[in-house]
Amino acid sequence: MTDNQDVLAQATQLLRQHTDAGWTAISADILHRALRAFRPSAPVRGRHELGDFFIASDVVVARLRQAIDAVPNAAASRITCTTGQHQQLTTVTIQIVAAYGTHLITLAQHVHAAATRSLANELGELATAHDAIHTHVHIGDVTDDPRDVL
Repeated sequence: MTDNQDVLAQATQLLRQHTDAGWTAISADILHRALRAFRPSAPVRGRHELGDFFIASDVVVARLRQAIDAVPNAAASRITCTTGQHQQLTTVTIQIVAAYGTHLITLAQHVHAAATRSLANELGELATAHDAIHTHVHIGDVTDDPRDVL
């Protein structure tokens, strides 16, 4: 069995022993691995000097996550992408965890700027056209634990 099959078998066994205590035995790591399991990723259209190209939305999200996590006092907790006709990215929603005591409006501006730079790097001129992609920053949590926003 592969590691993913081992994890799935372990999770299945724990779920079959369902009790309230059984639910706590399922670690966040197992659920995190299940969420990372292979699944098809929608294509997102980009454009450079040689023409149009496609990039997997999972790659766009991963690059956005790196860019957002580099912003001090913020960490991305969830990022979603919406495409329109012809697989052109129209909306990005970024949910973040913010460090307690951080000026939230300024932090949101920094996250927005980091996202805009990342999208321009990944998608080229389709991302840089005026209002081509609407980026929404949502502060979903505030934490006083600095490890949450490293």
